Amino acid sequence: ADRASQEALKLAPELPEAHAARGLTLFLMQRPEEAEEAFRKAISLDPLLFQARYFHGRACFQDGRMEEAASEFREAARIREDYQASFLAAQSLEALGRTEEARVQLMEALWVVEKHMELNPDDPRAATMRAVSLCRLGRPEEGLLWAEKALEIDPEDAGVRYNVACLFSLEGKADDALRCLAVALDRGFHNKEWFENDPDLDPLRSDPRFQE
Repeated sequence: ADRASQEALKLAPELPEAHAARGLTLFLMQRPEEAEEAFRKAISLDPLLFQARYFHGRACFQDGRMEEAASEFREAARIREDYQASFLAAQSLEALGRTEEARVQLMEALWVVEKHMELNPDDPRAATMRAVSLCRLGRPEEGLLWAEKALEIDPEDAGVRYNVACLFSLEGKADDALRCLAVALDRGFHNKEWFENDPDLDPLRSDPRFQE
């Protein structure tokens, strides 16, 4: 990815998609300052490029810059009907204490993910986002059923395990959450910054097992 994104920029230095790809590559290589520069260049060339807004939002979220994350995710969701962008916008707003805005955004995320799953019923990530959205909107029984469904669809997916762990954390199921996190780690979810800044895991932070 490093080589390919550099080559893309040589071939088309003003192509916004090339700068977005470079930004994502640098972000994954843990070179945040260079990634930030690449994302901002992509956005300046095309303010309506979904990938630039969405992945810049993820970079901001991971860095704990929730105000910027919320802005980028909301912009991404306006550009494209995307359940992940809508959900992460709600999560960022919740972390900022903007509860009512977060609830409205979460209702939108649930609507989008339900539509998505009509066409993609076996999407495990969508099922987890649906589960968390339902629980946060006061429908925990439905939400926990969708969490189990997500694990049934793909029991090996580290991201699914992580997201279900977040749901268990918020629902006060600390033991279940920590077991899911352990499996997520075993399956390859090694994003320490996400663990440190994800507000969904706040209920677990005082637990020695989480700290370990």
